[in-house]
Amino acid sequence: MQQYEHGTAVLIGLSMYMLLMLGIGAYASKRVTSASDFLVAGRRLGNVLGTGALFATWFGAGTAMGGAGNAYIFGNQGVIFDPWGAALCLLLVGLFFAKIMRRGRFVTLVDLFISRYGKKMGVLAGISMLVAEIGWVGAMLVGFGTIIGFFTGLPLAWGIGISTVIMVAYTLLGGMWAVTLTDTLQMGLLIVGMLVILVSVVGHLGGWGQLFSAGPGLQTNMMDLSQWSFLPNARDGFLGYHGSMGWLYWLAAWMATGLGSIAAPDLSQRVLAAKDENTARNNCYAATALYVTIGLIPVLLGMLYYRANPDLTIAAASNKLLLLMAAQFLNPVTITVFVAALVAALMSSAAGSVLASASIVGYNGLKLVKPDANEKTTLLATRIAIPVVTGGALWLAVSFQTIYNLMITSWTVLLVSLFSSFTAALFWKRANQFGAIAAYVGGMAAWLFAYFQYLPATKVANTNVVPGQTGVYFDWAMWDAIYIASVWGLAGSVICLIVGSLASARICPPKPLVDISDRAI
Repeated sequence: MQQYEHGTAVLIGLSMYMLLMLGIGAYASKRVTSASDFLVAGRRLGNVLGTGALFATWFGAGTAMGGAGNAYIFGNQGVIFDPWGAALCLLLVGLFFAKIMRRGRFVTLVDLFISRYGKKMGVLAGISMLVAEIGWVGAMLVGFGTIIGFFTGLPLAWGIGISTVIMVAYTLLGGMWAVTLTDTLQMGLLIVGMLVILVSVVGHLGGWGQLFSAGPGLQTNMMDLSQWSFLPNARDGFLGYHGSMGWLYWLAAWMATGLGSIAAPDLSQRVLAAKDENTARNNCYAATALYVTIGLIPVLLGMLYYRANPDLTIAAASNKLLLLMAAQFLNPVTITVFVAALVAALMSSAAGSVLASASIVGYNGLKLVKPDANEKTTLLATRIAIPVVTGGALWLAVSFQTIYNLMITSWTVLLVSLFSSFTAALFWKRANQFGAIAAYVGGMAAWLFAYFQYLPATKVANTNVVPGQTGVYFDWAMWDAIYIASVWGLAGSVICLIVGSLASARICPPKPLVDISDRAI
């Protein structure tokens, strides 16, 4: 890969930033004396650290890099998944879930599934969460590797490897304390970096009017869709799909992250780490406000850059758009700040997800096979699990070099397999183990069946749509079918949960909702 002209300066700045992260991890390690300290920061997070941690949960490669690319290609319809869906998720968690989750004093989300539905469902929930989180971390590592490769000329695999080592090192040192301390610092860097590039780009392109100007023959994004449409419309449908498929796709776009991520372990750990119930709820509201403001910046950048350079390939727009903008519009000093901000976002998201995955393996997995494990053994097992689960994400990152779709698919897995049973665990007393397992199996089966039903239609819709390429663009056809089918996956999961729980109530009595000390919530 050709090295960026000022790549050495960027590399030096990035190296200094990484050393700072390791120093924070070392500092945080002094406050870790138990598994609770390591996994939920001793439940001591207030408004500043807690809000920073929640905001950083998703604001990584998905929104910062993938969101900008999707806005360049599809306009606003392309980013309903994220940031709009992610903001919806944070709002819903604040309104309905945060207080009751924090009241339960669980260490991980799997604790709730085991308590409410038994060990079998706990294992199934852990599997889905692991799959989702490892896919998510893989997307973050692809983003990090792309950044390092773009500005330094290093191969993508080298960039991914370097980022993996640094991230694992400081997560191993301090756990959730390291993640939350760096989240807050990185949130500040990210805001500064995004504002710097936004002001520069708006000035270069002639003002804000470029975002809203339209007219006959004036194309505003690569696919020529309505720039600010939130709903399916007569001309474009939703992402090119009309009728029922367009509305199903629209629902799927809001639900993938908006509902699916409610059952995400990295989000739940940040909620569980709050010092009390009200703090947990208020942090969600504050993070929502940040997400719909700061999260909109890369979307605006993607829209603006199409006016300046409408000739990018899909691959370049999807993963490298912000980097191309930085190289074109910023000087070496501001580029270094911007790259540090992007890396900050990626590190926050990836490290939190690695910790959540490791807690499932090292904490919940150990408790299942050795219920009497002490704090020291549990802490050691969780730390050992960190490089193990990161190895899976590293393999995904090297094998599949996509960001946005890998991220959204991860949360779609949770949507169809766990969202209904998780919600019922908190709010429906008649939900039982049989119903939860039926919801898991039924949701996944309905999703898979619907995928193959919709794939022929999505292949037709994605024929000759890519400039300069004839035939079916299978990547888009596949992702479209996956998302549209998820609506039926969720419907199947809900139906199976209700029918299964009611039909088996006598032979499988539901367990009450209790906290980690077996007290009723």
